[in-house]
Amino acid sequence: MMTLRQASDVPIQRHTKIKSEANPFDPTWETYFEGRIGLKMLNALAERKKLIRLWFDQQGECIVCGQRITKETGWHVHHIVRRIDGGNNAVQNLVMVHPTCHNQIHNLGLKVTKPAPA
Repeated sequence: MMTLRQASDVPIQRHTKIKSEANPFDPTWETYFEGRIGLKMLNALAERKKLIRLWFDQQGECIVCGQRITKETGWHVHHIVRRIDGGNNAVQNLVMVHPTCHNQIHNLGLKVTKPAPA
């Protein structure tokens, strides 16, 4: 039996506007754009798969503090090579970290690398 779907069955998804003063080429806005990418990864199916892959590649642990990354702790997606320096959104250039660890990376200038595959 076939079911006829109506347009009203599809939920409306609004996009989040970019702040007018945000500049993707300015390093001070890097965390803002990384946060937007993290939300995109959570809301799109293909991107969610990338997010899950990152989590499994890191065995569910933050690469800065070594603690578990969960829904309760939250997470941010960090670019190893900044986008303004030629980095991209490929899995090889991304790592998952806790929000506070992410702030430490940017405020203290910490360098992060991908964990070795298990």
